[in-house]
Amino acid sequence: MLTNKKICLLTSSLGWGGLERNLLVMAGWMAEAGHEVIVGAVSGSPTSDQAQEMPLIKVVDIATHSKLQTLRASNQWRPWVEGADLLWIRDPKDLAVASLVSRATGTPLLVQQAMQLGAPKTMPWHRARFQAVDAWVSGLQWLRDQALSWTPMTEAQCHVMPLPLDDRWFDEPKADAGEVRQELGLDLPKDARLVATFGRLDEGKGQRVLIRAMKGLPSSVHALFIGDNTVTNEGDEREHLEKLAEEFGVTNRVHFLPSRDDLIPCYDAIDVFVMSSRSETIGTVTLEAMARRVPVVGATSGGTAELLSGNRGEGFEPDNAEDLQRAIGCAFAWDEQRREQTLDAAWQLAQQSQQSVLLPRWLALVDDVIRLGGKS
Repeated sequence: MLTNKKICLLTSSLGWGGLERNLLVMAGWMAEAGHEVIVGAVSGSPTSDQAQEMPLIKVVDIATHSKLQTLRASNQWRPWVEGADLLWIRDPKDLAVASLVSRATGTPLLVQQAMQLGAPKTMPWHRARFQAVDAWVSGLQWLRDQALSWTPMTEAQCHVMPLPLDDRWFDEPKADAGEVRQELGLDLPKDARLVATFGRLDEGKGQRVLIRAMKGLPSSVHALFIGDNTVTNEGDEREHLEKLAEEFGVTNRVHFLPSRDDLIPCYDAIDVFVMSSRSETIGTVTLEAMARRVPVVGATSGGTAELLSGNRGEGFEPDNAEDLQRAIGCAFAWDEQRREQTLDAAWQLAQQSQQSVLLPRWLALVDDVIRLGGKS
């Protein structure tokens, strides 16, 4: 394996979500493997702040940019990338800048696909951008198929690698559910069954369908939402969810907690995890639930459908509260054999994301891209 190579992982994102967290996970893995790693992020952004806490990482400041600032941004990126062995991005809005920098410096370009493409990329400038990509890495097969159908990229450019999970998701002992519920401040009856969804409260994430489904579920079933609120010109999402719970008469069975850094105990405290998003690209939280051996009920759209295939969970029609009720009821009704078979299949899928399993595959790919890539 190649070592001591200079890898630049750059993002102009101002947010802090799965995309940014994953970028830093990969930066850490590459640094631990012996590579010189530079993370470029916007000064003061959560990504920059978090990267500053990583001892093996060098952090540099880059500016956010709009479509009209592509050339200026590429000129700013170029000094950091000059002389590097690999340029690595995750944010699709950075592809225009990264492709220019890659061509100008001769540096191989790796794109780790973070979300769906949205629409076919058929314009001349799209062709130039995608032809500059040395490796396009999708988290699921359906995303790779979409990239091959909607872009001018070839089979040789496109790869599939699951999203990464640190070994602690698998190695940390299971916490006592009752104790965690008490620590979280959840005053639940002893016979309570707890379903949950973790992530930002957002209308597009589908949490409303879980509120609606609660009306038809037994009174022993409680719902837990962990995630920060979204407030826009259209309204306050938590306020909307609370009003919906009141309307359906389930306020006393719906619980909200802010986001937290360590969710492992929270998975251990629940009985079913619900991926309610209408169109989740992949869903790291789904893989996390599988790693902690929590039954998953998910909307059969986006990447969730692929993750749950092979009897790895229960699916429901997106935004269909009645079908979600059915799916949750089925998960509760599994007999011991069905439960173990489902959890085993889900765990085996999640294990492909485990650092000790996935990192050698990533290192081999990075080796190939550095050896074979680059522009002359």
